[in-house]
Amino acid sequence: MTWAEFRIRLHAYNRLDKKEWYKVREIAWNSLISFNVDAKKLPKSKEKFIPLENKRKHDPHKELRRKRIAEVQRIYAEAKKKQNG
Repeated sequence: MTWAEFRIRLHAYNRLDKKEWYKVREIAWNSLISFNVDAKKLPKSKEKFIPLENKRKHDPHKELRRKRIAEVQRIYAEAKKKQNG
């Protein structure tokens, strides 16, 4: 099996696994809300109950960009000060 074929099969496996987890989450969510439970103690949504999507993407360059933006803003402010007197 080549690396490309492995990656394709892995993608398909992950997709099918996530589909199964959506079913499990739906059943668990319905069983949770079906009883007379205090509504204030329930999670607000299914996504908060069992998060399946990885919405937080870690960006390794985020801090570098912030530092660079702060540096450019500082240089711009100094240049503006010199220009205005």
